[in-house]
Amino acid sequence: MYTDNTLLTWGEYQFMKLCRVPADYLIRLSERKCTDQNLVKYIKENMDKLKARRDGKIQAPPLELKFKMSGVIVQLVCPDTDKIIFISQKDAKYEIRRIQQLVQEGKKPSRSYECKKCGGWHLTSMPYDEWYAIQRLSVR
Repeated sequence: MYTDNTLLTWGEYQFMKLCRVPADYLIRLSERKCTDQNLVKYIKENMDKLKARRDGKIQAPPLELKFKMSGVIVQLVCPDTDKIIFISQKDAKYEIRRIQQLVQEGKKPSRSYECKKCGGWHLTSMPYDEWYAIQRLSVR
C-alpha cells in the first residue's frame, strides 16, 4: 500500500516521496497504462488532493532536512531518499574511496550522483549501466 511518504522506485522522480512528486506527473501516470497497480490505486484515492496541488490550491510539504549524529560527526540526510548529503561530488568520491578500503561484506558504493530533490550528492552501489537501463524501461 502506498502512502504520501512512499518512495517512487522508478522513472524521472525515482527515490522521491510521492507527496513531493509533481502532481501533474502522477495524474498523467494514471491516464497511461501504468503497470504498478498500487501506485494507480494511490493516485485514484488522492486525485482530489493531486489536482488541488497541481492547480496551486495546496502546496507540497516543505523540504525538511534531517540530521544524523555519528559520534561527534553531524550529517545532513536527504528527506526524500534518507541518504547522507555530500556538499560536493569531490566529497562524495572521497567517501567512496574511504569505504572501498573498509573490510566488510555486502554492497559498497561505487559511484556518486547529484540528487534532483535536495541538490546534494549521494552514494550508490548501482552501476550506471544498470541505472540507465531502468530509466529507459520506466519511460515506456
